[in-house]
Amino acid sequence: MARRGKPLISQFFNRDRLAFTALAKCGHVSHEHLRSCGLVDKRIQNMVRDRHFEKVVYKQNGKIKECYQLTKLGRQTASRLWQLERVYYAQSPAHDVALADKYFSLPENLRDSWKSENEVRGQFQEQLRMMHEQDQEMQAKLYEDMLIRGLISMPDCVYTNENGLEIAFEIITGNYSEEELRAKEALVEIMQYQYETTRI
Repeated sequence: MARRGKPLISQFFNRDRLAFTALAKCGHVSHEHLRSCGLVDKRIQNMVRDRHFEKVVYKQNGKIKECYQLTKLGRQTASRLWQLERVYYAQSPAHDVALADKYFSLPENLRDSWKSENEVRGQFQEQLRMMHEQDQEMQAKLYEDMLIRGLISMPDCVYTNENGLEIAFEIITGNYSEEELRAKEALVEIMQYQYETTRI
């Protein structure tokens, strides 16, 4: 199907920012999640037609489900309009929708503190850089080596709770090995996060 010359959506509003932000931070979100941002069905359809969002069909527990992810154009729009740079790259839809469930369970003011896996990696690398500057070379080198060997792994996200504590959150699937779980826990300990998990 040929793309239309003129986009259906010419203006973006706060409800669009909320939806793009959720998609950028979680990878995939459900139709209900987009509706909770304030998008009506027609707006969601137009986002798909303008190729900002892509509808994804997946199977979970024997049921066919649908969700949405940002397209390349959607990621560019998120970056251009709202400076959403470190986009969470969509993984499995079931995993990401569970992550989005957590995101949307938080009050809106706490969602602003949400750091995606990529942002957490950047924060960890910044800590390593600071350790090098503060003459903690041996410890920094140890952590870098652990990261290379897969003994440290980033959680799905980190957010700050109402008490000001940073919480690392991880969706655990049946595919995780004990080593992968220990690698997540190692990062949590190094960064002194609280740790919360859920299984799907």
